[in-house]
Amino acid sequence: MDKIKPMRYLKFLSVQLKRAMKLAVGIFPTAMLLFASLGVAAFFLFRFGILSNSQTRYQIGIVGSLDETYLGFGIYAVQTLDSSRFMVDFIPMEEEEAQEAFRKGEIVAYVIVPPEFLDSIVYGKNDVPLIYVASEGQKNVGGYLMDELAQVVSRLVTSSQCSIYSMQEVAYELGKTSQLGEWTDDLNLQLINYVLGRTGLVELEELGLSKGLLVRTYYFCAILLLFCFLFGVGSAGFFLHRNDDLGKWMMMRGIGPTGQVLCEYLTYFLLMLLCVCIPLSVMNVVTKGFRFLNMKVWLDELLWTMVPIVLLASSMHYMIYEVVKNPVANLLLQFIGVLGMGYVSGYIYPASFFPAGIAKIGEVLPTGVALEYLSAGLPGGENAGSFWHLMLYSVAFLTISVLTRRWMIMRESK
Repeated sequence: MDKIKPMRYLKFLSVQLKRAMKLAVGIFPTAMLLFASLGVAAFFLFRFGILSNSQTRYQIGIVGSLDETYLGFGIYAVQTLDSSRFMVDFIPMEEEEAQEAFRKGEIVAYVIVPPEFLDSIVYGKNDVPLIYVASEGQKNVGGYLMDELAQVVSRLVTSSQCSIYSMQEVAYELGKTSQLGEWTDDLNLQLINYVLGRTGLVELEELGLSKGLLVRTYYFCAILLLFCFLFGVGSAGFFLHRNDDLGKWMMMRGIGPTGQVLCEYLTYFLLMLLCVCIPLSVMNVVTKGFRFLNMKVWLDELLWTMVPIVLLASSMHYMIYEVVKNPVANLLLQFIGVLGMGYVSGYIYPASFFPAGIAKIGEVLPTGVALEYLSAGLPGGENAGSFWHLMLYSVAFLTISVLTRRWMIMRESK
């Protein structure tokens, strides 16, 4: 057991802090560049990428003559009265135009309306189907949504048609046909009111993308954590220029492996915490309190939430640099390892996209535990209670670092 000599430990810590201040001149700009790059990537992801689809309406082409039939009036009513007008736009097109727009991805699907379609519906024949053209194979969210919409519309039309003809058949059987036209009109109006007012039958609750968070908040957490775990790549200068003989020499001065690791780690932790707090503080000012998240996020609470996460990430970085001495292998391991763990933990796609077994593995990885903790600390997040998991990982990483340092000192002493 190391002999406790506080002054020596404080002096060694002071030397490490001075060394970190000198190295921060190179590490800090690299960290800010990494943070800015992730921020720009997130901006384009929300503005122009796949996540921007949640803020746009889907385009569906309609091929056929709509002016001479009631179908045109029906589509106009849907676009002006029905709640689906906030989700779908129906665009009249020629067939060649629709095919070209579909190939370019300008519309998610198109519908061909044959001239005899409406007569077939009116007379109850249903022998002239619509032609619905959509993509096959792997689809995006819009493709699946339009498939579901087509099935819902089909059920609404056929169910309404069955109810009207059933009423008319009963009227004929009872011999009460004098008011059949009036009853048919009344039933049609009631059915239209039921369809247009269907949103009043349910209560809308937005559950969020994952972890109880909305899309923007969820990916804000994911990108912030990705910065923390990739920080070790940018801080290579802190570790790669160390003198390997220093550990043996400090051992002779009475500072054992545990004291050496804790002093060096504390210095690196403070450096990383500074590189996390500064850009978040700047972002808080620029975005006026993270207004792009559409919720109130207090900077001091966010920074306090980040402290245990920085403890975890910095201890993992320290352990990797302590165990893997080859610089190239070290940086590749950190970069590929972080991206791999982040992917499985839901940093790119939410964990619900993966099979249950893979999602469970992602939850117990350091990246998954950090995501659980950070999401619980933001408004709307679910209380995950993962603080002690973070501390357990941090202690485990530091223990491995101490054992590795002890083994290296003992090996060099032989």
